[in-house]
Amino acid sequence: MTVHNLYIFDRNGSCLHYSEWNRKKQAGISKDETSRYKLHYYETPTGIKLVMNTDLGVPNCRDTLQQIYSTLYVEYIVKNPLCVLGETLQSDLFNSKLDSFIRALPFFSVRAA
Repeated sequence: MTVHNLYIFDRNGSCLHYSEWNRKKQAGISKDETSRYKLHYYETPTGIKLVMNTDLGVPNCRDTLQQIYSTLYVEYIVKNPLCVLGETLQSDLFNSKLDSFIRALPFFSVRAA
């Protein structure tokens, strides 16, 4: 089981952040089959949307996405006076904490290239 990627969107649908793990690098356009991936979605009352794609073996990640929002996004983005809300996230600390959080999940595994 593994996590492929995570998107964070604002209430207008603008992508604020994108991270990926264990995703094969591909050139050009390719077809992704939904029978091979699971999309997990969490929307906050303020309209922030977190979308994570995993393989099919990963259980429901609503609580995980809610935890990413409350412990990482709020702490390292919302409370950071240097981060402008509504713009692309430019925080190395947030990126580092998010990467550590994802890698510590019980269903995260590193895939061979």
